[in-house]
Amino acid sequence: MAIDRRGFSRLHVVWKATLTRLNGEQFPGSTDNVSQDGLNVIVDCSLVLGEPIKVDLVSPCRGRTCFFRLDGVVVYDKPLGNNLGRAVGLRLLEADPNYLRLVRQLEAGEAEDLAS
Repeated sequence: MAIDRRGFSRLHVVWKATLTRLNGEQFPGSTDNVSQDGLNVIVDCSLVLGEPIKVDLVSPCRGRTCFFRLDGVVVYDKPLGNNLGRAVGLRLLEADPNYLRLVRQLEAGEAEDLAS
């Protein structure tokens, strides 16, 4: 039985995400869920467990577009069925304060007009 080590609840949102390796190689994708300490991104490539990754997120918020740059490390990489790509789990190393504010508002249900 797998143990869930998540510190925060996951919010199911679909935001544009670009993952960047240290060598500059980029992989476009989208989030499946986000939280204050991590996120799940669907991409078309396999990443290495423990690999440091830069994450660029684009999300709707308050009638405009918000951009966040985050640093994370790969904690899982699992294939999805039917050639839908791979689910990559990232633990955030240090989150942008504005990203944390948006996620906290979403968690509290205060963000009906912030993101979808």
